[in-house]
Amino acid sequence: MHVVLVGPGALGGLLAVHLAPVLEQSGGRLSILDHNPDRAAFLAENGITLFADDGEHHVRPRVHVDVEGLGRCDLVLLCIKSNDVAGALTHLHPLIQPDTLVVGLQNGMTHIRLLKDCGGIPAAGVSALGASLAGPGKVFFGGHGPTRLGLLKENRKCAVLNNFIDLMQQAGLEAGLSDNILADLWRKLFINVGINALTAIHNRKNGQLLTSCGLRSTMKKAIHEAMAVAEKTGVPSKGDPVAETFTVCRRTRNNISSMLQDVRRRRPTEIMAINGFIVEQGRRFDIATPVNRELIRRVRAIEASWSGHHA
Repeated sequence: MHVVLVGPGALGGLLAVHLAPVLEQSGGRLSILDHNPDRAAFLAENGITLFADDGEHHVRPRVHVDVEGLGRCDLVLLCIKSNDVAGALTHLHPLIQPDTLVVGLQNGMTHIRLLKDCGGIPAAGVSALGASLAGPGKVFFGGHGPTRLGLLKENRKCAVLNNFIDLMQQAGLEAGLSDNILADLWRKLFINVGINALTAIHNRKNGQLLTSCGLRSTMKKAIHEAMAVAEKTGVPSKGDPVAETFTVCRRTRNNISSMLQDVRRRRPTEIMAINGFIVEQGRRFDIATPVNRELIRRVRAIEASWSGHHA
């Protein structure tokens, strides 16, 4: 199996370190595609190191800047921000054949329609793996968690997806097949709606959100708006998304959310793919979403305050 991993960031780097050795043992290979030529050259020379509890793990996969020279690939794994999916799929167009599995591992929901039109077999995943980036090719392991993958078009079967899940399991990762990936994506969206923007606005770790009655109240309201939207789209909420979000806050209390990491690095956030999706769908179904609107306004104001960046 030839896997092309797009985006050697925190999650991409973690997956590369786990998957590359197992792929090589089975006669397959992992190629990394990176749009940044300087970083690609650095990674090609120095490889990727994962710093974990059990020590350092290092791989030197093939790194490419362009799709030419990659050859045929069985699976494209998109480990990039939701904002970058459209551009990446355009760049990948020559590589994607009708039988190429294309898996998106993004936050939010705006990437789903793009994946469905990718020209290959579209799939998506949700992952609770924790990782943070200390610099090019330097990834710190942040915690184990399950990854669930599923096809986005019904009545399709895909041997490559099943083989990839087996591969992840052989690499020591907890992975499984989802029979309703959209429901899983919504479940994660509720959590992201409750946590990400508030951590970015208030510069707090996940667990610190629970120390304020005001922030807990805002989390509840934002999630309830998302639940009302989900109900209208035909995806009823299972369990108690608010309680689940609070549990995630406690379990990942020392984690710095991806949106707070973006804000600290002055990088565009995924606010429109997360809370923005709720507001957009709320408008479509005539559901009021004032709390999510306000969270967007405050995050965009932070982005606009950076020199050279305009919201």
